[in-house]
Amino acid sequence: MFMGRGYTIFKQTLVVLSLRARFASASIIDDARFIFAFGDSYTSEGFNGKGDPLLPQNAVCSTAGPNWARQFVDMVGHTQLINLAVTNATSDNGLLAGPPADFRSQATTFLDFVTPEQVPWTKSNAIFIIAFGANDVNNSYQRGPGNGTSLYSQDLDSYFATVERLYAVGARQFVFNNVVPFDRAQIGVSLGLAKQFKLRESILEFNRQLSGKAASYCSSKTDIKCSIYDTHTLFTHIMEDYRTLGFATPNDFCVSYAARTGCDVLPADSACLGPVSAYIWKDDFHPSWAADTMWARALVSQLSSSMFL
Repeated sequence: MFMGRGYTIFKQTLVVLSLRARFASASIIDDARFIFAFGDSYTSEGFNGKGDPLLPQNAVCSTAGPNWARQFVDMVGHTQLINLAVTNATSDNGLLAGPPADFRSQATTFLDFVTPEQVPWTKSNAIFIIAFGANDVNNSYQRGPGNGTSLYSQDLDSYFATVERLYAVGARQFVFNNVVPFDRAQIGVSLGLAKQFKLRESILEFNRQLSGKAASYCSSKTDIKCSIYDTHTLFTHIMEDYRTLGFATPNDFCVSYAARTGCDVLPADSACLGPVSAYIWKDDFHPSWAADTMWARALVSQLSSSMFL
């Protein structure tokens, strides 16, 4: 359902935030052999942050099907996904509540276990994809007045200090995902207009700072390639044009699907509006695998461009 006109419309409307354009005959995807993913439940496939991430894990996905990271790797076709993301994680749990396996801890796990002897990655065959912020915002936006400007500045300083640790061991190709507009999912809608507005403004502030700090970090290096992937614009488009894209509702979810935790697509429940793919949101907070299909496809398109970001 997402291969046709809906994807074409999305491609026409996506706002790409370019940090530094470098033109070449091949894209970073062409040479990619390893995708290292860091993040929270939007990205996790069940790793709990403990032990060796290279060992088989219990398959747990928040999307009632394969999430965007898995679909991205499957679409590229010649890469291996090493997924260090952990459910409920934040960038820095010393600043924002979250499990022990925050971005800092996930990077430590990478450094401890994903050695060149175990995984033959290089600066040109590995892409480091990072997706934090949903929990950072959701766990903090009600703390006090304002939109989290000072707090998110500290949080994102920690975020890029962790990026620097990855850079120090050879990482040179980075994708920074911003935060989806989950204020328009039921977790936000159910708050009432005033709190929903505060949540929306906090998401926008986090994304604004992520963009600025990413630009500053990447411009300080002469040997890296960076991209911000604009999930906020993507999901705004999906929700505004949901009927055209084949979805049944812009922000509702089906309770029976919300209870699904696996990474396989299961049969439809007759009590719902259709299969999981009829919903943008799998529950009140997490996108469905069908919405994640658009995330993965558009990311492939962005990184396949001859313009390195």
